[in-house]
Amino acid sequence: MQARLPDEPVEKMYYLLNGLFHVFHIAIIIFAITGWMFPPLRMAHLALMLATLGSWFILGHWLGSGYCPVSDWHWKIKAALGEGRPRGTYIHLLLQRISGRELDSASVDKMVVIVTFVLAGISVALNVATLKGWLA
Repeated sequence: MQARLPDEPVEKMYYLLNGLFHVFHIAIIIFAITGWMFPPLRMAHLALMLATLGSWFILGHWLGSGYCPVSDWHWKIKAALGEGRPRGTYIHLLLQRISGRELDSASVDKMVVIVTFVLAGISVALNVATLKGWLA
């Protein structure tokens, strides 16, 4: 399918928002993976991990397992562009685009949940150690 250029201002806005949501999503993912490494950012990292897990498991209870408001908004923008709702999570979509392969959504989701719990555990441990004075 050949990409076409947007011709209406509203459509141009949706293309811009789509790009901005990709940048925002990737920034969140990078910070989730690396934020615990930087002492001044550890509390913010912990807050992100708790917000992520809360969204997935608390909001997800009512809005669907693994609910993410950022993905929800992003999928609405993609729908407005006529792309429809992508299958799976944003990380599933991103990994498929990077690898160029069809990936099993359930396997990707399991990996993401495990990695997120590990990162949250690291973040909790480092924040507790800092509060107790074990780390500078």
